[in-house]
Amino acid sequence: MKRLSAAVLLSLMLSLPAGAGVVVATDAEFAPLVPVLAEASGTADVELLILPGADLKGAEADLILGADASAANHLIASGEALAQSRITYAMGRSGTDAALLARDGVLMQRAAENEAALAFHAFLLTPEAWDLIVAAGFGAH
Repeated sequence: MKRLSAAVLLSLMLSLPAGAGVVVATDAEFAPLVPVLAEASGTADVELLILPGADLKGAEADLILGADASAANHLIASGEALAQSRITYAMGRSGTDAALLARDGVLMQRAAENEAALAFHAFLLTPEAWDLIVAAGFGAH
């Protein structure tokens, strides 16, 4: 059974066009919201990496959604992220000390031509996304 499952999974993975999926890296606090946003945006194939904030800088991901501006600052300065892709996708969780901290995200260089990653990134700036983000307890900018 394990061989059959692995074969089916490999077959499904090989049938997806290159760049069809989006690898999103974020912290544990925002992670539960990523599948909700992916579904609302129509992005079907999202792989979620949940990492501590400091580890986001080294994530093998298309899109980094940081808990603050530090990961975005580092990734843009190092050239690993597309500088023009920086967005403030949310503010910190309402009612906490982090409420006034911008949560910044960036697209990595590897996602420059990934249509799904570009579309998901753009969706994060829509009123629909902000409604979902606010409903989850984060501030919209």
